This record gives sequence, C-alpha cells and structure tokens, in this order.
Amino acid sequence: MSFIRKTNCILLVVCLFFASNINANSIEFSKEQWVKVKKQNMGKQWLILLWSIDCPACFKELAIIQTLQKQHNDLAVVIINTDANDEINEERIEIIEKFELGHFNNFHFADGKGDQSRFFIDPTWYGELPRSYFIESNGKFHGKSGLVKESLLTQWLVSQ
Repeated sequence: MSFIRKTNCILLVVCLFFASNINANSIEFSKEQWVKVKKQNMGKQWLILLWSIDCPACFKELAIIQTLQKQHNDLAVVIINTDANDEINEERIEIIEKFELGHFNNFHFADGKGDQSRFFIDPTWYGELPRSYFIESNGKFHGKSGLVKESLLTQWLVSQ
C-alpha cells in the first residue's frame, strides 16, 4: 500500500472517530441555553424529552425517537439528561450514541444544579421521569410525566 493511500486511510479513521464523538456531545444546560433553545424553536411544534440513566422507561422513549428519526430526518426534538452529576458524563454519551441521537440538541443538567435546572424548565415539575413537554408553535407548553405512547409521539412530531 502506498504512503499516500495509508495516510488517507488513517485520516479517514481519525475523521470518523472525531465525527462520531462530536455528534454525541451534550451541552451543559443553563438559563441562557434554555432561552436560546426556546428562541430557536419558536414558530414550530417541538418536543422536549427529559431522561436519566436510572430510568428504564426513559430508554423506551429514547428508542421510540430513534425509530422515528430513522423514518423522518426533520424531527424537532430537544433531549435533556437530568442527571446533575459529572461522574456519569461517559455513560450519558454512550446512551446518546447507542440510541443514535447525537444530531439532536442534547443537554444535561450541570453538576449539583438539578433543582435549579428543573425550575428553569417548569417551576411546577418535581423531577418525576420520564418527562416530556409538547410545545406548540405559539410557545405554549404541555407537560406529561410517565412513558408517552409511540402513537402520540408520532402524531406530535410527524403529523404536523
């Protein structure tokens, strides 16, 4: 194999490695990020999914979104991990990668700031999971705790 060919192969592997890691990044959630996300999605119907690494029902919802995004590439979904603990960063990224959700906006609560982050989103929410917010194009929020049926997610995200 020629030197140029070997170099190209190595560059391809390195690029693929970095591309997969970039897609799985999660941004620390803050009041500023929250304002930015709401502004970016104003005028469209969208969904927020809140999840934790200790929530089996959350994984079911993430799997539904994974299936839907394979069928429809323009889903308006924001995914927020509620584990306010920096020690689980690697596990958080692994889960995002496992469910192939890296191209969505992914956020996580800052270490030790779970209560504050929940309050930014909804002052009446006490942290029960899974938690979903269905946001209308006019910005009106509808929160739901518990596992959301696939038919409702499909209706909200696809049948707009």
